[in-house]
Amino acid sequence: MSIYSMTIGGIVLQHLPATEGVTGEGGGRAITERTTIEGRVVALRSPLPAARRIRVTAPQGYAISEVDAQAIRALGDGPFTLSLTGYEPAGTFGGCVFEEPPRFPYLAPGLVGYDLSVYVPQGAA
Repeated sequence: MSIYSMTIGGIVLQHLPATEGVTGEGGGRAITERTTIEGRVVALRSPLPAARRIRVTAPQGYAISEVDAQAIRALGDGPFTLSLTGYEPAGTFGGCVFEEPPRFPYLAPGLVGYDLSVYVPQGAA
């Protein structure tokens, strides 16, 4: 079993992106406190995690299979699940959509580069 894995809409990538090619922004959970008049904390509440964007890009020399790229393109505009293991951010995120159509520039027979921008809605962590 590998310490890294990436599944996009049920497609388990055969060739994995480099860790430096996966970045996220947004997300996080703010903690709200409920206190008494004396200032003693009586309850903590964690709201839904905020929406985030996850970018997956190919550093120099990295590629995925053309078969995986075609399957990812076939996801279209519909929501899908993104699962990341070993990357930061990591986890399984539902209800994801592409912010823009994914790009897969040709590199070599059977291999393509990749540039994906995934929107993860609020509460999908």
